[in-house]
Amino acid sequence: MKYPNIYALFRERAEQYRGRGDVFYFRREGRWQGFSWARFEEEAHAFAAALVARGLTRGASVCVLMGNVPEWPVADTGTIAAGGVGVGLYPTSSPEQCLYIVEHSDAEFVLVDTAAQLAKILSVREGLPKVRVVISLDAEAARGAGPGVVSYEEFLSEGRANLESVRPVLRERAEGAGADDTAVMVYTSGTTGQPKGACLSHRYIINSVESLRETIPIYDTDTAFSYLPYCHVAERISGLYNRLYAGAPAHFVDDLSKLGEYMLEVRPTVFASLPRFFEKIHARVVADLERLPADERRRFDDALSTGREVVRLGQEGREVPAELRSKYERAALPSLARVKDYFGGRIRLATSGGAPLPNEIAEFFAAAGLPILQAYGLTENICVAFNRSENYRFGTVGPPMPGCEVRVAPDGEILVRSEMMFSGYYKEPEKTAEVLRDGWLLTGDLGEQDADGFLKITGRKKELIVLSTGKKVAPLLVENMLKEHHLVSQALVYGEGRSYLVALITLNPAEAAEYARREGLAGASVAELARDGRVAALVGGIVESVNRRLSSSEQVKRFLILPRDFEAEREELTPTLKVRREVVTKNFRDELQGLYARTAKGAEQ
Repeated sequence: MKYPNIYALFRERAEQYRGRGDVFYFRREGRWQGFSWARFEEEAHAFAAALVARGLTRGASVCVLMGNVPEWPVADTGTIAAGGVGVGLYPTSSPEQCLYIVEHSDAEFVLVDTAAQLAKILSVREGLPKVRVVISLDAEAARGAGPGVVSYEEFLSEGRANLESVRPVLRERAEGAGADDTAVMVYTSGTTGQPKGACLSHRYIINSVESLRETIPIYDTDTAFSYLPYCHVAERISGLYNRLYAGAPAHFVDDLSKLGEYMLEVRPTVFASLPRFFEKIHARVVADLERLPADERRRFDDALSTGREVVRLGQEGREVPAELRSKYERAALPSLARVKDYFGGRIRLATSGGAPLPNEIAEFFAAAGLPILQAYGLTENICVAFNRSENYRFGTVGPPMPGCEVRVAPDGEILVRSEMMFSGYYKEPEKTAEVLRDGWLLTGDLGEQDADGFLKITGRKKELIVLSTGKKVAPLLVENMLKEHHLVSQALVYGEGRSYLVALITLNPAEAAEYARREGLAGASVAELARDGRVAALVGGIVESVNRRLSSSEQVKRFLILPRDFEAEREELTPTLKVRREVVTKNFRDELQGLYARTAKGAEQ
């Protein structure tokens, strides 16, 4: 651990890059504008000074309810410098969810970006007696909000005016922070119950970043986007602090619908995302290839076949013959370069997490010279396992990361031990004791580890289905196998207390649209495709293929294609897009019951 705390890291980087360019870029008036290192340093200190001047209690929380904007890392860094604890709130959170986290975290300040988010907090303001002030990035909204609300610029002005008077306190808090002091709290989104506040120390954060740097290093010459929410642990660590450590700039995405357009403008070298994005790119590539002249399409297909052959040999652990390697590098890769063009043409590193990447998608990009590296971590220990550019395996999350020890318990639960573990759940010692035992973190996830250490996630311990026969089934294992096909967006396997399993399946909109175009159904909605017999037959084939890889008790006997995907707005998905089983089974109770009520043999549509 090179730095004693996050502030020491921040000060060194600010001094190193001060006057050497911009650390953040944001959209304004239709173009990218820079946010300099010098401004980052000055505003973070002004924010910290204002917190101290306003009486921030050492160790108290500051909640941030904003999208990805430069002021997010400014506020987070300033909070840590002032001796506070940064807590992120998802912008999609309801007023009630905000109330719970702000109150539970004992927050004394709340920072919001828009008038709508300010209204959200003010609607529950009476339930937040500990909050001293609400800070609004929208100055106009702040002016009309009444007492207890100030604009971000006013708050910074207060900090600048009080900087000298609070400097002794600020220096003691910033420089005196211990490695085991809590720096940030990340509230787990959870699939059941209220979220828990995981306390992450300076040691957790710095060790995690240093482990990342040993695994997939980024540099100050890299270019990346920031659009995944900072309140999620992955973006907070690998996005904010990892980029800070590397001195790498970030471009803040103001409109996710324009990400593809921004990709061509910014031309990132590093890109981290969720499987859904890569599935969309795959669908676009396939659709565009159909429009190419026949000879050009043939050259691409031949090149892709060569790439697949190289990749499959690598996955099997076999040596790639020199002649094939030469053919791939000299003849195939130039034709396959068009795939990287969808990312701007300069991409050198792409990663995916949060859910499994379908094997077909993974092989496609790897064959094109852009392996999508899948990883595994959790709020309580973000750096657990990661595939490497030179050593990756489909269907796994890679071998353990540097500094992390992984073992699989006799019952299949993944256990983790490292210097990157969380300190515990805030105000919940009993729940902390449930997951920490003899120095090991009990992840609650089920997995397998091969002879080379590659880890595969097979399910959640608490989600095991017990059939009426007494057999136990890990539904996530079956669901992930169904989602290996790019047409499937989500799958929910059900069968508690029943004699066999059934499944609800949703279609991937991008891939479904491409399928519809190929089949002469252009313009058909997802709901219409869900009722189409050809789609039912295709999904039936997917289910049959998966069933052949499973034991009889794990097989899906019947399924239903839903007319829509699961939605976060209906609380069917967490903010990190994990399925909330209880909500989905409640919302589709009749459909599930109908699957068991049918008397026809086999899967039906």
